[in-house]
Amino acid sequence: MQSGNEFKQLRRKQHITLKEAAKGICSIQMLSRWENDQGHMDFNRVLKLCERISLSATEYIALAKLDPQDHIALILEESWSNHDKDYLEKLAQSALNKYKLSQDPFDLDYAAIACSLYYKTSQHNIFPIAQQNELNQQLSKITVWGHEFLSLFANVIPIISPRIIYQISVQVINHISFIRKAGEGTFHFGIAALFEGVIGLITNNQFKFADKLLTQINQIDLPDNEMLLIVGRKFLNAILTFHNTANDDLAVSIIHFLTSMNMQTTATYFLQILNRVKALN
Repeated sequence: MQSGNEFKQLRRKQHITLKEAAKGICSIQMLSRWENDQGHMDFNRVLKLCERISLSATEYIALAKLDPQDHIALILEESWSNHDKDYLEKLAQSALNKYKLSQDPFDLDYAAIACSLYYKTSQHNIFPIAQQNELNQQLSKITVWGHEFLSLFANVIPIISPRIIYQISVQVINHISFIRKAGEGTFHFGIAALFEGVIGLITNNQFKFADKLLTQINQIDLPDNEMLLIVGRKFLNAILTFHNTANDDLAVSIIHFLTSMNMQTTATYFLQILNRVKALN
């Protein structure tokens, strides 16, 4: 999501420093790049940043004058401002019906995100298998993996099958050279999307696929300044080690490290993942 410059102005008006705004959400460097229109910020982090400066997503969208035709911004505005399961289900069903009539890939993307948002509030997946396969076919043809398609993939992981998660992840890896050349922000976002793919496979109890995917991710060179990515990858490897050996020492030590660095949001998320794997074991 763009319009980081508007966020910067709103942050400064409240005398909130870069460090204070970024704490537990993203790196200071990532926030700085986004604020200066040199990088991208996925909309889940934008929501958290909005909370940090006491704004709702709807207020931020209005103040930043985001393009009303941006389907991701639009669905954020409609769904989060209502924050109602019944409304979200209605929105998702409407989007699915529209796609079935139009067969427009744009409408399929919109429907997928709508279904994903509904799933996050209800834990009920209404995204049909047929549409999952059509989305897979659409993304399998993508050669230019920019922010929009990476965001789409990352956000629909909870509602697509493990097979599709793995296949699309491999597509992203196959184009990692382009993603890296597209800039630091795109590369960071691409790796983060792959991490979500691994997590999606793990939570679906598909450890064989998760291990196979993480083995490929381990071959990708990460720059030294991407600490969050380096730690994140190490944690995912520690999770698979725990699954295979029942030894959670490394995973727990990483969570403790994040807590000591005041990265409580990430530490809490990692602890949730570890607890889910313990429940599966």
